[in-house]
Amino acid sequence: MTSVKLDEELLDGVEQFIADRDAPPAGKMSYEDAVNVIVRDWLMGQGYIPLSDEPDEIMPALEAARVPR
Repeated sequence: MTSVKLDEELLDGVEQFIADRDAPPAGKMSYEDAVNVIVRDWLMGQGYIPLSDEPDEIMPALEAARVPR
C-alpha cells in the first residue's frame, strides 16, 4: 500500500465522486476504493492498462473501473 497526499482541489473532487456514488445497496465508497476507481479509469483511458481480456467486448467505464474485491 502507498500513501499519497492530495491537493485540496483533488480531495474535493474525490469527495464529490464518492458522494455521487453513495446509493443503496453499495453504501458509501471508501477513499481508497474511490481513488482506485479514478486512477484505474484514467489508466485504462490512456491505454496503460487493458480495458478487458476480450478484444471485442464493450464494457461500461464504471464496470471496467470497478475495484476488485
